[in-house]
Amino acid sequence: MIETRFTPLTKGDALFHALRRAILLREIQPDDPLTESQIAREFTCSQGTVREALMRLQEEGLVKRRGYHGTTASRSSLAEAVQMAEIRIKLEVEGIRRTAELATDKDFATFEGFLSGMNRAIINGDDYALSEQDRRFHLAIFHCSGLDALEPILRRCMLHMHLQTFGHPISVTTPPSPEAVHRPILDALHQRDPDKSAEAISAHINEMISMGAPQLKSAMDAR
Repeated sequence: MIETRFTPLTKGDALFHALRRAILLREIQPDDPLTESQIAREFTCSQGTVREALMRLQEEGLVKRRGYHGTTASRSSLAEAVQMAEIRIKLEVEGIRRTAELATDKDFATFEGFLSGMNRAIINGDDYALSEQDRRFHLAIFHCSGLDALEPILRRCMLHMHLQTFGHPISVTTPPSPEAVHRPILDALHQRDPDKSAEAISAHINEMISMGAPQLKSAMDAR
């Protein structure tokens, strides 16, 4: 079952999301050291809990663990980001074409739940919650396509796209609301139109990259 709200259940989960938040929002910079003993003291937990959180972050490509050399935060290069953006767009376009024909009323309720979560995050000024709910919205749509083997690839690409676009000023004075940028996707899905749905989600992703990571968009356009 896909949860529509993010609620850490354990100390390990809370630590994982705290570190993940700091990396995504650029409070921890690439190559910043992440010392297990220091983190354990700061969060009042065991080094085993810290080690588990760092291993989860390593699986997502957000940290590098190098044995005795320690652990540092990491970030994809521009060349890697271009590849992941293109893979993400291709996967989401293919996925939403299928979802347009397969989504049920229950699925649409799930999509709306994540959109409501994004709106709450904006009201609360919580950029990390916004990024979480946004990824879950997109993943829920893709999940309906039945392309299960590709979902982990999309999950990683989306996370690294958010690493590029979140945590720094965007290129517009007043960013559009989650409702404004995601509603066209849901409208196209409600129409059961694969082509419109594919066009809507591709336009959305490209627009978000243009606003949040102009350098990345320029590199994509130059290919």
